[in-house]
Amino acid sequence: MNRIAHIIDKFRVGYSKIILQNFWSHWFNPLYTLYFNFIFFPFRQALRLPVFVFGWPRLYIQYGTMECVGRCKTGMVRLNVSIAGTPQYAAGHTQMNIWGKVIFRGYTRIGTGNRINVGRYGVLDIGKDITIPHFCNITAYTRVTIGQHTQFAHRCQVMDSNYHYIADFNKRVIPNYSKPIQIGDYCWICNSTTIAGGAVLPDRTIVASNSLVSKDMSSIPPDSIIGGIPAKLIGSGYRRVKSEKLNKKLWHYFHDNPTERFYPLPPEADPTCCDVDES
Repeated sequence: MNRIAHIIDKFRVGYSKIILQNFWSHWFNPLYTLYFNFIFFPFRQALRLPVFVFGWPRLYIQYGTMECVGRCKTGMVRLNVSIAGTPQYAAGHTQMNIWGKVIFRGYTRIGTGNRINVGRYGVLDIGKDITIPHFCNITAYTRVTIGQHTQFAHRCQVMDSNYHYIADFNKRVIPNYSKPIQIGDYCWICNSTTIAGGAVLPDRTIVASNSLVSKDMSSIPPDSIIGGIPAKLIGSGYRRVKSEKLNKKLWHYFHDNPTERFYPLPPEADPTCCDVDES
């Protein structure tokens, strides 16, 4: 009976992952993929089809350009793709207004229900191994740089502009409404956070949910958590676990030891054990 129950369980898992998830996901769109790549990319890069398009993302403006920096691989960017494990598996279609330039430096997943707006002279520079899940709003009127292995949660905003000039009659000036944003490597931007113009996040910064980052935070210690409105230093000495091997070990440990609240790190462990596994 145990063997039969195990077989039934394996069948139900496979049915959920292979049938149900794919049925409700945005499907790969080959014609849109061809159109998208040859509209935006240089001809030699477009031939490689670096962007795979899923479903029907709303492409309102296609005046700008895109390019791969480094190795240009087929399907290295997944646009409007359903992402398992996120709060919204498939949340409408991503909208894009591309007046300026978008740079891709490696594997990137852009989920559903997002809005990406790149101004006429703006640059959106996306590092490798980036995930932008659902309901995120990214605006680059000047330059927005996102470092490698950085991950966003749902409902985040990265906006280098507030779109409107505001006159300051005390100083008799009207400041520019746009300032560049620099997000470092291995950052984790938690849900419902806003990264505003002028923000600088050093490598390996964790931004707590519902925070506002609107200034240069490069003076904070390494491996820090910041949060609040406006964001302030909460603590340092923390690093998100990006290693798939360690994540798997942690999952089995807490599954096998349900009463344990903590996994003890061995004395020889250093912070790099949390980083992406070397291929």
